[in-house]
Amino acid sequence: MSKILFENLTLVASVILLVPILVSIFRFRFLDSSQKKLLVLVLTTGLVEIISWILWYKKMNNLPLYHFYAVIEFLLIINIYRKVLSGLFSKNFFIILGIGFGIFSLANTLFFQDLYTFNSNVTTLIGLLVIFFSLSYFYALLKEVKYSALETNPMFWINSGFLIYFSSNLILFFINNNMFKGSTEASYLVWGLHAIVNIVLTIFYTIALWVNPKKP
Repeated sequence: MSKILFENLTLVASVILLVPILVSIFRFRFLDSSQKKLLVLVLTTGLVEIISWILWYKKMNNLPLYHFYAVIEFLLIINIYRKVLSGLFSKNFFIILGIGFGIFSLANTLFFQDLYTFNSNVTTLIGLLVIFFSLSYFYALLKEVKYSALETNPMFWINSGFLIYFSSNLILFFINNNMFKGSTEASYLVWGLHAIVNIVLTIFYTIALWVNPKKP
């Protein structure tokens, strides 16, 4: 993949975040709790993308930003799952998991992957944990006695988007530091594919914010 194509895909992946934000503004008074929690995640991601692009254009290393964002992202994802998985896991489970993840992330930055290195250990762990949450949510759906229309369930779209995104990028997060150092055609290809998966995730976000959930 050429550098120009890679940069265009990355730009599209960042700009397209405006779509779910505009949808949520248009439908804000109709959003349920899971949709509002998703909106916070989208807005946070959008802000990080803006700062990242500014640093990139100034030719400054933007990797320190993602060390902090990884912790914030995981806590926001936990907040999304906490209520819908309350039948499977206690509130203390999510609190302990959040604190433990924060400690792991700090230790990784201090002793293994400093602020100017891609924090692949942390992003790999996020991927594994979110995949676990996603599968747990589908299991919870199967246990439900009553029938529910999944196409109008925002959490179904959020969960599906998470599962596709984190499972697709799990290998990338794990091997990035070892195989793709520097700006090579291989690294452009891998991160270009990552941008495509980001676009797919944003489409799922948009659908999740667009659907009108049925009242219980």
